[in-house]
Amino acid sequence: MRFVRVIPFLWSRRWNITRLVIALSLLVILAVDTPARLARLTLAALPEMDYAGEVATLREQGRFAEAIVIADAGLAWTDGPGNGPKRAEIERQRQMTVDEQASWVRRAKDVGWGALSGRGESLEQLVGAIAADMFVVGDIRDLVIQGGTWATGGEPDKLIVALSAVGIVLTVAPEIDWAPALLKVARKAGAVTDGLKDFIVRGVKLRRTEALAGAFGDVTKLATRASPAGAIRILRFAENEADLAKFAAFAERNGTRGGAALLITGREGAAMVRGEKAVAGAVRATDDVVLAAARKGPAGARFLASPAARVLTRPHWLLGFGKGVWKGNVPEAVKQIARAMDPYGWWLLPLMGLWTLCECGLFVGAGRKELGKSRGVTAGAAITPVPAN
Repeated sequence: MRFVRVIPFLWSRRWNITRLVIALSLLVILAVDTPARLARLTLAALPEMDYAGEVATLREQGRFAEAIVIADAGLAWTDGPGNGPKRAEIERQRQMTVDEQASWVRRAKDVGWGALSGRGESLEQLVGAIAADMFVVGDIRDLVIQGGTWATGGEPDKLIVALSAVGIVLTVAPEIDWAPALLKVARKAGAVTDGLKDFIVRGVKLRRTEALAGAFGDVTKLATRASPAGAIRILRFAENEADLAKFAAFAERNGTRGGAALLITGREGAAMVRGEKAVAGAVRATDDVVLAAARKGPAGARFLASPAARVLTRPHWLLGFGKGVWKGNVPEAVKQIARAMDPYGWWLLPLMGLWTLCECGLFVGAGRKELGKSRGVTAGAAITPVPAN
């Protein structure tokens, strides 16, 4: 009988219950999202990167290709109202970089030096080194140098020897050959880790052509998005072929901004990308954090090393409900709503708590009132006299 009485009571308080569910849901969402909200606010409070200044610095160092990559990313990131003067300065610095890069005297000197030494910092030196490798001359040069090292009792570089052998074999396929050539330049610059070196040497020995082709393709993707010189700098953070594949995939997903983000955030950004989990939502979350941090320059890179950055790489907990949620725009909508609420979280959270308490009070008060009525009716029925016949 009591259960029968509960149903009409709940129906009579349906709007109260509906408001309570809404308030409680908003309270839980805001409470659970508090660490991520504080992390987003911390990142947003960091000053924006000085793109024009960074481009000028890279140009003075002769790193023209990287300077252009940063300039292009800066122009993309400042594409909005109120950024006219900032964009104009970035465009001016970019044009100065292009003009200086186009100096024929310097280019000829750099190309020649790169071809002779097999090393390179600027794009032209890399072109010279790679061109020599693609015409076999560079591969033979490196084999002779390594052979001389061995003949004099030294230890030849196994990676240089392996890549030179690959380069000679692939001379008929220049679209593939220039990746091994770039790796040789990177090795001479100390940018190839032991793990990646062992993978390539072992692949050449065992003729694992598919695995090597995949790694060479990843190098090509990095060089396309971050410039050849930029790719060499990013290679320093690839401990193995899996890391290389993740860096290349990140650059491919995010275009020029992806390559620039890896260059700007350096080791911290590479560690974030390297540690991403291949699950729905996690990859996109990692991309968003690294790209946002890159817009803050060195300060953003330092932020990526903090625990707060790890909080932001976790997909929102609401996205775990239902497999179908991944098929639409719900994940992006949840992220946008959460970000829009960030500035107001300090007062929304206590407001939702107060609303929840009020709705709970109304519900409990109505329940006590209903219980009082039931007891009154029961007591009245108990003392009602039975009429005599």
